[in-house]
Amino acid sequence: MRMVAAAALAVLVGCAGSKKDESVNPEDLRPYVERPTEDGLTLVEIDLNSDGRADVYNYYRERSQASRLLVKREVDLNWDSKIDVVSFYDDTGTLIREEMDGDFDGQVEWVDHYQGGRRVMSEVDTEFDGQYDLYKFYENDSVRRKERDTDGDGKIDYWEYFGDDGMIVKTGRDLDGDGQMDVRDDL
Repeated sequence: MRMVAAAALAVLVGCAGSKKDESVNPEDLRPYVERPTEDGLTLVEIDLNSDGRADVYNYYRERSQASRLLVKREVDLNWDSKIDVVSFYDDTGTLIREEMDGDFDGQVEWVDHYQGGRRVMSEVDTEFDGQYDLYKFYENDSVRRKERDTDGDGKIDYWEYFGDDGMIVKTGRDLDGDGQMDVRDDL
């Protein structure tokens, strides 16, 4: 999902500057609104497709001894005036969480969590019912474990473990509904 969102953003940025006959002046891509927010941040709104509506919303914390710090970014990937991706940054400007609406219905279906700028876990709502039912755990940018709630009871009942080559090396299942692995298969 993150890759889809990133690819869509790249396409949007590319499309914003790819018009031949109606070429977009690079000056038009600069922020068209910059204002303080009620919570003391500075909001910079950017119109990527020059339609008069913001597509990117950057929230900055002003600092007296350093340049402003990006703390949150919201992006409308498909230009429908709804936010599709929200990224949150820590006090060093490092990404810590990203929430994505991959089907553009206004509901978040995918949340990536980061530590030290690296993705460590993803929560995914594969049923689009408002409940996360798939959890992916990463080490060095590779999926190492997936946990699933296959029956919708809010408890993990299926596990997959991955080797260095990305192949499944072990699976597990909870058969009695207590959230604990009852059966383990080494592959």
